[in-house]
Amino acid sequence: MQRRTVLSGLAIALPTALSGCTGSSGPGEPDGTDDPDAPEDTETPGETETPGDDQTVTPGRISASLTPREECPDPGNGTVSFGNGSISVVGCVVGNNGCNVVRLQETDYEAETGEVTVVVAAVEERAEDEACTEALVNLGYEVAVETDGTAVTSVRVVHDDVDGRRTVADVTK
Repeated sequence: MQRRTVLSGLAIALPTALSGCTGSSGPGEPDGTDDPDAPEDTETPGETETPGDDQTVTPGRISASLTPREECPDPGNGTVSFGNGSISVVGCVVGNNGCNVVRLQETDYEAETGEVTVVVAAVEERAEDEACTEALVNLGYEVAVETDGTAVTSVRVVHDDVDGRRTVADVTK
């Protein structure tokens, strides 16, 4: 019986206590209007692109762009294919929760050895109040590397994901 009394008391007291929290006055003027001279919120420099957008990195004489893919047949691995003036890297990083997205973290060309290194990462992107599923997610990707005639002899693919930073493919032409 006491439990019902307490619960019914909470049902009345809680909305009353919170009613002052939902008013329209905010950080601006006392009547709830914002100061017209206050600076507006703008995007901060260095903010990442939304998932699905191509990302481009251009170190020296090569350029690379990442495109997320739905397909992820071999989680944690990557493959390399050489073409005329281009290289294709297809793989799958593993994120530690549902808010992870795939990102091209780094592309490097070593002129002395002719080696291209491609680093792909699973990065968490979420809003402050966004909840994420607590399950591993497979994030497929394709990286297109344009060499513009640069002599590439090998490609090393590195994943930085839930399993740590490791080389998943090292292919010599």
